[in-house]
Amino acid sequence: MSDITTDRWIEPFAHAFERHDQPDGIKALLAAIGSVVRFELALSVVYRRTGGPSYVFDTFSGPRAKRAVELYIAGTYTLNPVYNSYLEGLKPGVYLIRDLAPDDYFDSGLYRNLDIRRHEDEELGYRTHGWPEGLEELILAIGLPGDEMAEISLSRIRGEGGFDEASIARLRQAHPLIAAIFRRLWAHLSPAKPRPQSRPIDHLFSSFGRGLLSPREREVALLILKGHSSESIGYHLGISTTTVKTHRQKLYAKLNLSTQQELFSAFLKSLSL
Repeated sequence: MSDITTDRWIEPFAHAFERHDQPDGIKALLAAIGSVVRFELALSVVYRRTGGPSYVFDTFSGPRAKRAVELYIAGTYTLNPVYNSYLEGLKPGVYLIRDLAPDDYFDSGLYRNLDIRRHEDEELGYRTHGWPEGLEELILAIGLPGDEMAEISLSRIRGEGGFDEASIARLRQAHPLIAAIFRRLWAHLSPAKPRPQSRPIDHLFSSFGRGLLSPREREVALLILKGHSSESIGYHLGISTTTVKTHRQKLYAKLNLSTQQELFSAFLKSLSL
């Protein structure tokens, strides 16, 4: 931890601790993070087990990018690997977002719809409509009371090298300080922020196809939507790949669908019910 005691780090972190309950508290936190690692864009939300995420801050500019943040919070977060890793017990720490994605994430042009765009040159192969292009994303996962989790997403331009190993190592050293400041900041912000009234994600998935799909078919549909291949689905559910493909064919037939794209579109429509 000796690197954290350098003069370059001490002053911005001390300032951020002092300013957590002031109007410039977020700016001070971002300055502290910036003293550790360079980034172009930042976004933060808080996830919970039931209901949608709470917006904390972003540094995006322009109406299209701001709208992309709104679309993410409104629904596309449900398929984000960070959110789904949180649901599966992600531990606090620093992660490259691509390392959290399942093996078949957003494969084969699946997500061609109003909110998601397929882009082969993007880190995950897609982006929410309006999201800034060509970024590499680094995630700070921060544990909060009540089993909530904060995400601070830092982005750099991939074409300029993205995040090198030294930057990631420094951020991991600084993570405990960043987390401590964020918790103080969130404790100050959260009482004044209304909690979104969206339906719990578990309920959304479990009710998708209710009355038509069997419990196992709903499990398979959920994993397909999360981007898992048939092999990965079989591993998670303890069944053979052949059985997975059989469940897949049956659920498509029951929902009167023929492609993964149609499955995703049907699921997105269910989010607005």
